[in-house]
Amino acid sequence: MKILPSLNGEHHWEFKRMGGIFQAQLNTIDDLKALEELDPKLWVALSCPVNDLEIDPRTLSLIDHDADGRVRIEEMLTAVRWTLARLSNTDTLFKGGDLPLDAINTTDPEGEKLLASAKQILANMGSADATHISVNLAANTEKIYGQSRLNGDGVIAKDATTDPEVQQLIQDIMDCLGADTDRSGELGITQEKLDIFFNELKSYEAWWTLGEIDSAKGEDIFPLGDATPQGFKHFIAVEKKVDDFFARCHLTAFDSRAEAPLNRDVSIYKEIAAEDFSVSREDIAKLPLAKVSAECIVPILVGINPEWKERMRILCEKVIRPLGIGPGDALDFDEWQQVKARFEAYRVWRQSKPETGVEKLKINRVRELLNSDLESKLAALLTEDMALAPQMKAVASVEQLARYHRDLILILNNFVNFSQFYDESQTAIFQAGRLYLDGRECRLCLRVNDPAKHAVLAGLSRAFIAYCECRRKDSPTKFYIAAVFSAGDSANLIVGRNGIFRDRKGLLWDTTIVRLIENPISIREAFLMPYARIGRFIGDKLEKWAVSRDKAMQKQMETGVENVASEPAKSKQSDNNNSSMGGVAGMLAAGGIALGAVGAGLASLFNTMKALTWWELPLVILGVILMISLPSMIIAWLKLRKRTLAPLLDASGWAVNGRTLISAKLGKVLTTRATLPISAQCLFDERSGVRSTYWTALGLVIVISAIGWAFILFA
Repeated sequence: MKILPSLNGEHHWEFKRMGGIFQAQLNTIDDLKALEELDPKLWVALSCPVNDLEIDPRTLSLIDHDADGRVRIEEMLTAVRWTLARLSNTDTLFKGGDLPLDAINTTDPEGEKLLASAKQILANMGSADATHISVNLAANTEKIYGQSRLNGDGVIAKDATTDPEVQQLIQDIMDCLGADTDRSGELGITQEKLDIFFNELKSYEAWWTLGEIDSAKGEDIFPLGDATPQGFKHFIAVEKKVDDFFARCHLTAFDSRAEAPLNRDVSIYKEIAAEDFSVSREDIAKLPLAKVSAECIVPILVGINPEWKERMRILCEKVIRPLGIGPGDALDFDEWQQVKARFEAYRVWRQSKPETGVEKLKINRVRELLNSDLESKLAALLTEDMALAPQMKAVASVEQLARYHRDLILILNNFVNFSQFYDESQTAIFQAGRLYLDGRECRLCLRVNDPAKHAVLAGLSRAFIAYCECRRKDSPTKFYIAAVFSAGDSANLIVGRNGIFRDRKGLLWDTTIVRLIENPISIREAFLMPYARIGRFIGDKLEKWAVSRDKAMQKQMETGVENVASEPAKSKQSDNNNSSMGGVAGMLAAGGIALGAVGAGLASLFNTMKALTWWELPLVILGVILMISLPSMIIAWLKLRKRTLAPLLDASGWAVNGRTLISAKLGKVLTTRATLPISAQCLFDERSGVRSTYWTALGLVIVISAIGWAFILFA
């Protein structure tokens, strides 16, 4: 530990070296008060994300004043400053838990309102005699605000009044302009929405009145009366299609040769003949409205494109017949022009319509609202609600103080320092849970959104990282974790292996490794790695040699069969004998050369060993082992010394301010291997080959040692 000296009355800071850096310790209230004086370079973290941490995100979102999804030093200091000002007994902060009512500072009006609001919340919850208030009670806004008709948030819901006319007005505003949500979770409207609504009502009514005035002057603005808007919708729904039909007919009347191609080639029907016609089809809708001819008459009820038949029927019933144009079962070009002419004045008038959200209301309802006193009634209700804002703001402050009292020290010990991470008995807020895989338990598991993106920066941590996909049958979503393996070896850690992840809530998730960042895990693994590589190399070479020999023998057999079918028996027998003898002789010769080379090598080795004294032999063997394993161990040691947490957190959205190393001792805590209980009884069935690898290795060592000693003794 290191304590900085006091200079000019400065605060005495206590530092503890953890992870290769000195980290400021927060042990007293004086430490919290002096945080503003602490050099930002001495904070372990400069910022952290609000989400994907094992702490209530609501608390972090309250600290995040600018609501950008990140908590920074300035926001953390603001939270500490506000909390200390609101508490008279600040020592309870280090105990955490529920907020004691007698710890609230009531020396100023804000504190008095806060205490009164806390007591009111407890009374509403049926706990008027309680001396502490929990976060769950303080945050139950639906029940707290739901008890009150007005809650001071400036949003009025329908149930805030018993007047049915005002309730209907609120519903009309929500239907036209959308709804806001008040603190109780109900939908309602604000003063802003009320003002916009009535301004749009006035604008819409003035526009409608102008049309009525023009119609009274003789302009046929409303050819269908009150049904004109609906009739116009039916008209414009088919206008372009009908215009297209008559244009085709006019071209056919000009040149009869255009009739066939304008009706589309019959091949199109062959292409779609096998498809489903029971549903609406866009390709059929693109065909002409009816059969194109020089007569320029569009049928309405018979002989019309089936995709347009219903729309034309409605046009006939809602527009053509009410206008008294033609018989209604067909429409020629002149009659269609009359229909368009009847709607021309309405079209021009409609184009001057102001853009409003109240158009869905009928004009009678618009004028009814404008001629009533409902606007003033609703405005008075909103004014009454806003008058409660200061009192209700104190209710929100109760939740904030309760959350800070419970979580603030916990957050600071994962921000100012990482004491929770480096304390073996605790778990940091960024540790998502524990992964069980390959006989090991990994405690350093971080939630990640995108393994590929996370791995780019996380690789700089020098740690062995396994990215795992986590899923449950009862969960519609899956997530990913980055698990750090810091003990054991990586022999069985491969993509596709399955395990179990237990989150901080105790839920179990099926996991599968989807990506690996490979780095040394331990010195022990580095010692054995060269031998494992030699074994894999020899095994690969033997496998390739066996495969090549198998292919060669297969090819010889196929060649022999072909020779049997093409050559005389005698010649065949002679050639086969010669070939066989040649092949056998070649193999024997090659084998002899190989054995000779091996024998010469062994003889040279044994001659060298014979020249050694009895005490030199173990030193030579040890030297050979070190020559093989020492480089790998040194490289692993250098990487393990640099293994750090910072890049892992930086890749997850943190801004870590130091190296935060993961030592070998800490690595053994973060990743533990399976161990048998002390009182366990172990039964070894030798026939099943229990620990056969170790017995084989021991046997080879004994044999080699015996041969060496034999050469020395009998030389």
